[in-house]
Amino acid sequence: MKLPALVSCLVAVCPLAMAPRAGRADSPGPTRAILDELVKVDTSHGNETQLLRPVKARLAAAGITGEIIESGPGRGSYVGRIKGTGAKKPLILLAHVDVVPVDGQPWTTKPFVPTEKDGYLYGRGVNDDKGMAASIIVVAEELAKRKPRPSRDVIIMLTAGEETGGTVGVRWLVEHRKDLFGDAEIALNEGGSLLVGADGDIRSVGIGVAEKTFQSFRLTVKGKGGHSSQPPTDGDAATTLSRALVKVGEHSFPMRVLPQVKDSLSHSSQREKSPLGPALAHAVASAPKVSPADEKIIATDRTYNALLRTTCVTTMLKGSPQDNVLPTEVEAVVNCRILPGETVSQTQKILADLVADKGVTIAPYDEVGEGPIEDLSGDVVAAVKVAAGKVFPTSHVVGTMSTGATDSRHLRGAGIHSFGISTSAVALDDVRKGLVAHGPDERRLVKWIDKGTEFLRVTVDELVK
Repeated sequence: MKLPALVSCLVAVCPLAMAPRAGRADSPGPTRAILDELVKVDTSHGNETQLLRPVKARLAAAGITGEIIESGPGRGSYVGRIKGTGAKKPLILLAHVDVVPVDGQPWTTKPFVPTEKDGYLYGRGVNDDKGMAASIIVVAEELAKRKPRPSRDVIIMLTAGEETGGTVGVRWLVEHRKDLFGDAEIALNEGGSLLVGADGDIRSVGIGVAEKTFQSFRLTVKGKGGHSSQPPTDGDAATTLSRALVKVGEHSFPMRVLPQVKDSLSHSSQREKSPLGPALAHAVASAPKVSPADEKIIATDRTYNALLRTTCVTTMLKGSPQDNVLPTEVEAVVNCRILPGETVSQTQKILADLVADKGVTIAPYDEVGEGPIEDLSGDVVAAVKVAAGKVFPTSHVVGTMSTGATDSRHLRGAGIHSFGISTSAVALDDVRKGLVAHGPDERRLVKWIDKGTEFLRVTVDELVK
């Protein structure tokens, strides 16, 4: 669906486009109706403003005053406020509405056409992070109409550019428009989890209290240029860079069990089969160290491997602009996700020591910042536990660390306590297969869509009592 069709279909013109669907028990609820419309808008290269215009109109119809603030052409973020009594400091509900590109990915469905099949909803952003945005919109509408008023203001932030570091979204707002939300005390954002067990029920509710530091490095090697029919005989820039990348790719950073993930690992150890389950249990018992034997087993699983160590992987390559031209420079981007407690400068030094070649330049690429770790206690954690008990009674609440970076680091850096939750229930096997975020065939289980919103609703209710 092209953008003009959605933009013109504002609440006043096309009320069914994003309006709650009532009626038969098998009819999609309001979250699904909104999510479908959000997914239809391709925001992989911007265009957040055009997506947010009908959202702003919908929320205005519910009585919520808000505005779309652009950091650049088309790069809009919506910030609205539901007034409370002021007895408590404001709460932020945050989701980003940009998504990663789908270029070159082998999707089996059309990524910007929400498609339901075999009990799953497919589409770019159904999890990351338009699923959260849809739930926030539903909860905000209900809260705005509720009497009596909540005990605190609730600030709705639907933002641009999270997938590229927040420099046109939350980070930009913190630097330029903090007046819109700077009095907030706490925030709920992506970064948590709802994991479905083998029996199809929710077994784990994760609260994100920490995340890895996102930092990319640019590795460059200078070349002589010229015609490819006469390559230099005293060295090749691409070969030099390739040797460096092999050394980086073959390096394993040491494993460490952080306090923020111990409970989560302990719970996982009971769910995973041998030898992985016992290895996780041993790692919890020996924390923060992991024995070589347990590390060897845990490293075979991409999910737990990323949770317990810093990782660096080559994601981008650049050489000559044409196949018969020798490059004057070859370049690779290595993306690192650094464990809390380890620094960007330490990681850069490790890469330099690994490469051990003065012909390879290693420099940070677009520093995106980091935020402090939250305590697994306080009002937010208590509220999540209440909500999990009511909505997912078979679940176990655990603290988690996001292996990806979120906009929470910018809010935490600004003094706002930010916690990660999720409204999208997924199976761990889908996580391992790359079907939850950023990969082809991003999907979520349809049966849990409304329950995900209910989980957010109860959490918010607890925080605004």
